[in-house]
Amino acid sequence: MYSMKSISPARLVGMAVLFYLAVSPSFALFDRGGILGVGTRAMGLSGAFVAVADDASAAYWNPAGLVQLDQAELLGMYGSYLNDKNRNLYFSFQYPLPDDIHLAVSLNDLFYTDIPGAEEDQYAGSVAIPVDFVTGKRLLLGANFKYLFSNTGSGGVGDIEGAGVDLGLLYRQPFKDNTEFKAGLALTDLSTTVRYDSTGEEQSIPSVLTLGFAYLFDPYTLISSDIPWTLSNDALFGGEDVRLRGGVEHWFFDGRLGLRAGFISFITLPGEFSVGASYRVTDWSVDYAYSNHPDLGNNHRLSASYYFSAGGGKPEPKPYMVQSLVGDGEIYLKWDIPEGSQAEGFLVYIRSGDEKDFQRAKQELLQTKFCLLKGAKNGVPYHIIIRSVVGGQEKYSCNEWTVTARPMLEDAQKYYDQGVRDFQKDQIAEALYEAHKAEEFDPNNYDIKNLIQKLETTHHEGLVPEGENSQ
Repeated sequence: MYSMKSISPARLVGMAVLFYLAVSPSFALFDRGGILGVGTRAMGLSGAFVAVADDASAAYWNPAGLVQLDQAELLGMYGSYLNDKNRNLYFSFQYPLPDDIHLAVSLNDLFYTDIPGAEEDQYAGSVAIPVDFVTGKRLLLGANFKYLFSNTGSGGVGDIEGAGVDLGLLYRQPFKDNTEFKAGLALTDLSTTVRYDSTGEEQSIPSVLTLGFAYLFDPYTLISSDIPWTLSNDALFGGEDVRLRGGVEHWFFDGRLGLRAGFISFITLPGEFSVGASYRVTDWSVDYAYSNHPDLGNNHRLSASYYFSAGGGKPEPKPYMVQSLVGDGEIYLKWDIPEGSQAEGFLVYIRSGDEKDFQRAKQELLQTKFCLLKGAKNGVPYHIIIRSVVGGQEKYSCNEWTVTARPMLEDAQKYYDQGVRDFQKDQIAEALYEAHKAEEFDPNNYDIKNLIQKLETTHHEGLVPEGENSQ
């Protein structure tokens, strides 16, 4: 009998693959990462996607994330794994219904090129909703209902069929300046069994509990991590049931070009790094991911997504890229909406920390994508929401965040005062120098930014034109 020490890593990998084909041929589709995870963007992050889950592949990683999608989306992916020993086709279509109900259907087909006739298919229907008792759609709930089919090919055990359920939770906590913390929990194969048609024998698929975290530094930059825990006593795992996935992503050129990298640990093998890139415009995007493992070989993924919209192909005008500046009793807000979208105007809602209900900060419908609120109490945190008005109705809201008015910092005040005096003397260059020095000490102050704006424009126009300063 061979000892484990005498078996080469390659032979050990082969034994593991054969073990899963013989004992649980559908397990590969439930690994939720590793070599065989789906979603090109997700796998560019090495599968650290449970807390991100913001494209149509959320149906695979964490169905609760489907609530984050405001447009219908179709995603298709082709993958070549293990030096083309495995090939993968994945399709997912998600559609948001009224009352914040989100539905998705997906198909995942895995083929073994060196085993004639061997394939694994997974068909899933997904549903996701926000939980009402947490405001701002911050707590989301989702579920998958799956049908499994596997054919082990020539020399195998024939057809295998089964059904299963996945559950997902996602919590989002936005902060000031549009940063956000997200935590996800996915329990895959909560109740999943397969049946061998040739023998009638049934077998349970090991459940996987995955805890995920993500932090968005801004709308273009995130870091994420997943900790999957396989709830199984199989000897193959050797007691190493917990693994680690991690990734980082940044978008350039106003969100058109995305680059990412990730790392995943394995149970018995060295870890693996991945890289990926995306190009995205209003209606579609393309993604590519690559990884190379010293024992398992090359893996390639290529996918494309198309985004539907009820508004003639235009994206929904949800406020995003929110920026805030503060001053003495002042809060300045600036935001944007996706390119190609349109809104009739915007409404700003605000409440202080000790108030339960939001009130309109400005009664009139704003035609601009900026706003200056005066009369705020210094040192009091204010919660703010900006809503787009379309068709006479308030339909789309930005994430809730908190901002606190305060006086200018003392170190910045002296430079600011000197800059104002130079400006009044029409000494523009000197005034601009003083204003930038003040900005170094207090970069989020409205009055400093407003002075710089006046100095850098020909007609000395500030951030808010005259006549638009009322609360």
